[in-house]
Amino acid sequence: MQAELNRRPSTVYFSDIVGYTRLMGKDENAAFALMKENLRLHQEILALYKGKLIKELGDGILAVFQSSIDAVNASLEIQKRCKEAAHYQLRIGLQSGEVIFDHGDVFGDAVNVASRIQSVCIPGSVVFSERVCGEISKERGFQTVKLGGFDLKNVDHSLELYALANAPLEIPKRSDILGNIRYQKRNPWKYRIGIAAIVLLFGALMFSVFSGEGTWEKDKSVAVLPFRNLGGEDFGYFPNALTENLIDQIAKVSSIKTISYATMKSFSDPDIPLDSVAGVTKVSTILRGSVEKLATGVRINLQLVDVENNKNIWTETYIREGEGIPQFQNDIAREIARVLDARLTAEEATQIGKGETANPEAYDLLLKAKELYRHYDDSSLLATEALLKEAIRLDQNYALAYTWLAKTYYQMGFNHPDSSWYDRSLAMSEKALQLEPKLAEGFSARGAAYYDLGEISRAANAFDIATSYNPNFSEAIGNLASIHFAQGRLLDAIELQKKSIQLGPKSYLPYQNLGWIYKILGDFEQAHFWFEKSLEQNRNPTTYELSAIAYLEEGNREKALQRAKKISGLDYGDKELGYIYFYLDQKDSALHYFRRVLAEYDGHHYPKYTSVPIAYSYLLEQAGNHKLADSILNEITQVKTEAISLGYEDYYLALDLATIYAVRARPSESMKYLEIAFERGWRDHFFTEHNPIFQELRDDERYKKILGKIRAELDETRSALQPSSLEREK
Repeated sequence: MQAELNRRPSTVYFSDIVGYTRLMGKDENAAFALMKENLRLHQEILALYKGKLIKELGDGILAVFQSSIDAVNASLEIQKRCKEAAHYQLRIGLQSGEVIFDHGDVFGDAVNVASRIQSVCIPGSVVFSERVCGEISKERGFQTVKLGGFDLKNVDHSLELYALANAPLEIPKRSDILGNIRYQKRNPWKYRIGIAAIVLLFGALMFSVFSGEGTWEKDKSVAVLPFRNLGGEDFGYFPNALTENLIDQIAKVSSIKTISYATMKSFSDPDIPLDSVAGVTKVSTILRGSVEKLATGVRINLQLVDVENNKNIWTETYIREGEGIPQFQNDIAREIARVLDARLTAEEATQIGKGETANPEAYDLLLKAKELYRHYDDSSLLATEALLKEAIRLDQNYALAYTWLAKTYYQMGFNHPDSSWYDRSLAMSEKALQLEPKLAEGFSARGAAYYDLGEISRAANAFDIATSYNPNFSEAIGNLASIHFAQGRLLDAIELQKKSIQLGPKSYLPYQNLGWIYKILGDFEQAHFWFEKSLEQNRNPTTYELSAIAYLEEGNREKALQRAKKISGLDYGDKELGYIYFYLDQKDSALHYFRRVLAEYDGHHYPKYTSVPIAYSYLLEQAGNHKLADSILNEITQVKTEAISLGYEDYYLALDLATIYAVRARPSESMKYLEIAFERGWRDHFFTEHNPIFQELRDDERYKKILGKIRAELDETRSALQPSSLEREK
């Protein structure tokens, strides 16, 4: 039985470039460049109005829309942009009706009629049938002019045609349409040969550029190597920040896996073998390039390489000056999407370049600021602030500059815990979002500040919105994964952590968090696998500590001690060593390392998220030093109680207070806070089951009830994990 055809009511769009055949005869390179420019314009505008690009026909474009209103709006915008460009003109014809969709192409009477309407237009016009005119008649803002009835070639009925009359469109006269019809009838061979020649030349040029691969059919993924600096030492900030900007823009195309800058900046050696890069990043293409400083601008050379076949699939050289420099990254992101045959959604098209400036001086200041920001020290951050404020003075609508100022204030707050820094950060992200309400970077900056302020729900909402606008936003994905983990949503955390690894395989935190989650779930083989992957990226003491804890849960004290020895070889890690020895019941060693940690706190001003004073006080109590233990516990209790009263929502503070009251043998208060910790997301029961502080409470029915709820939830999580999701990525 023949399959039913895929028919849908649609509005068909045809356009072509006026005078393209003559240009092709004079200068093929110029004609090809114009064709690419026209294609980029159509891709951008079609995405904004839910149009689907079907194919390019030499100098022509065939597209379809779900509604005539969208089609007419897109046509008007395309003609406006052509008018602004001033170096080429288009004819546009529209017809609506039932269209057959088959293997990426479209067929039907509406397709034929739209093509014929376009062929009799005049330059700069938009012409459509009576049917389209009727479908847009109730839409305010459209002005139309009736041109009358016409008999078009290969159309078996007379058509009433209308022209869109909105400025700056050209409005055909009836005599113009009739003249074009008569020309086609007198010279049909010229018309056919011209179209055939364009199609053949287009095919030849595309073959030469893409080496025979007209459509990219492999995995859509790209790693952008840091651009080489050909402009001198003082120009080094520009290629680095430009690389990051370009990665950020390509990442906004959800169908293209784009490796984060945090990973790619580690591949700074210009001679690194591409297969080595691909081995780490698991991508099908690599973009490499160089940036040279010119007297009035920059020259950028780019190559997109098919890694499997070790050949270029796209090369280009750009010279950009003035206002063209800030736009460069956006143009290239769209070009990469085109080469990889990735379709942009309407939202993705609007996200590319969102929040950017047209002021080249302000743009340059932001690039310098981003380079300084990553030193993270106070002097660099204050210099970053000054550069960003100057960029904002030059362009008060520079939303990304406000976003980076928000990040700068957040980092200052992280360095010096003080709510005033976070207030400034939130004020700047709010300003960015007032300018650009759908700015993914603005929501991510807001989320980071809320997270440090303990407003976890608000932080989760902000990161969730950021990833909805930019599904490949590596930083926001990683933060959202951490929040899901902290709130006890382990399945969601696993999914996001693995996506974070795909986008940033050189970051150690996603591997560490996956190891922690699988440890909680009791899958120790998986846990150690991910811990080792984390340690390959960074020999972090916390990863060693979590690995040691996993071995202790398995009953392997010897391997836990081996983990401790690994930390001893690092320049820091006293806290982690103290806890490993604490759980091994080696009290003297634990006291030694905890004492070194507490020596760093001036005058007992403990940070709200440290737990070391609690374990240290317990050991002092065991040693008979009750006075000092009581003094420390009073101080840390006040710090954590105040934090909860200020609205901090995470489970860590509640779990610490439960531990404090367990040290003080006040079981009711301990169980109250343990219940709060569970409600807020605490699931790692090792920290009570293997903690000597809770030894006297494990027979308490309230404790058993809480642990029972945790175990029941973990059982549900384990059963929900499919076998495929339990398999390691090797």
